Amino acid sequence: MDSKKKAIIFILLLGFVSLFADMTHESARSINGPFMSMLGASALVVGLAGGLGEFVGYALRFITGYVVDRTKSYWLLTIIGYAINLFAVPLMALAWNWQIAFLLIIIERFGKAFKNPPRDVMLSFATKEVGRGKGFGLHKVIDQIGAIIGPLFVALILFLKPNDYKLGYTFMLIPAIIAMIILFVSMIHYPKPYEMEEGNPPQDAAKERKHENTGKLNKRFWIYSIFVTLTMMGFAHFMIISYHFGKNQILSDAMIPIIFAVAMGTEGLAAFIIGRVYDRIGFKSLLLIPLLAIAVTPLVFSFGYALAIVGMILWGIVLGIQDTVLRASIADIIPPDSRGKAYGLFNIFYGGAWLIGSTLMGALYDISISYVVIFSIVLEVASIPFMLYMWNHSSNVTA
Repeated sequence: MDSKKKAIIFILLLGFVSLFADMTHESARSINGPFMSMLGASALVVGLAGGLGEFVGYALRFITGYVVDRTKSYWLLTIIGYAINLFAVPLMALAWNWQIAFLLIIIERFGKAFKNPPRDVMLSFATKEVGRGKGFGLHKVIDQIGAIIGPLFVALILFLKPNDYKLGYTFMLIPAIIAMIILFVSMIHYPKPYEMEEGNPPQDAAKERKHENTGKLNKRFWIYSIFVTLTMMGFAHFMIISYHFGKNQILSDAMIPIIFAVAMGTEGLAAFIIGRVYDRIGFKSLLLIPLLAIAVTPLVFSFGYALAIVGMILWGIVLGIQDTVLRASIADIIPPDSRGKAYGLFNIFYGGAWLIGSTLMGALYDISISYVVIFSIVLEVASIPFMLYMWNHSSNVTA
């Protein structure tokens, strides 16, 4: 089997792991907000749960990434992370108050902090053969299929049994088990994933040297980090969005996971398209994040059904750009030996910004929804000059 075909099969296998994993935790994410509201949580608590969960899920990746670089234990950390990430979700069915639900949300994100750096590093080895943007985009498209199917199943459960969130969480045990089985199969067939990159000489030595030279944490890296921090602080978490939908009866309990599934579908499509665009124009594709996000918050926090749907579609597009291009760019600018640490450090900024932004949005929501909209727009606009700076100080299309 040639190296390119082997890399594609590996990407597909990890894609199907993510497909069933997303059926599990994205189903939960689609109903966590209204479920916590039903248990008596305020908008501030819901926003804090979403933000803190994302911070834990992203910030701890720095530690995991460091361990990955030192130990090369790609599969061990990935398996531990997936086990925690997946099986915390069906345990939500046992939560009898919002405090327990809050804790399980954090634990689920804690598992994600373990699994993502080693998984992304393994993917980065395979994507060298097929193109960074294309490879990560393909993986994202596959996992988003699960992010669509899972919430739709939950929506069906809530349609047949209104307010029976616990039955929905129990259902998520099935895809969790399937994901773990495929993960073990992948490990058996690819015990040394690093050989997909290190075992093949670079096709373009000059390009490879350019990437290695840009791997240092220079001024452009910190400017880029400021851009990401500002735009993520202004990007609303779905938990606070779904809280708004449920509290104001903009969408029914069954409709909330359906609209989330629609957003996941647009995220997958956007990920595939933006991955190809990134391979052509590099960092410039990131400017789409604040430009689209400026329109998202006024739409999702409106009181109109149609506006909410349009807003969620845009929300999914922005998320697809973030999940694909941000990961692909790190793989391009950081050499393999430091890549786990690089993913981890970057995720501290990403997760920390979402924690601060989500918590502040929850607090502002309890005062006035208008404050949430203003807060978001100001931060997105403030991020644009930092991306423009990177344009003016880059001689190539990639970072």
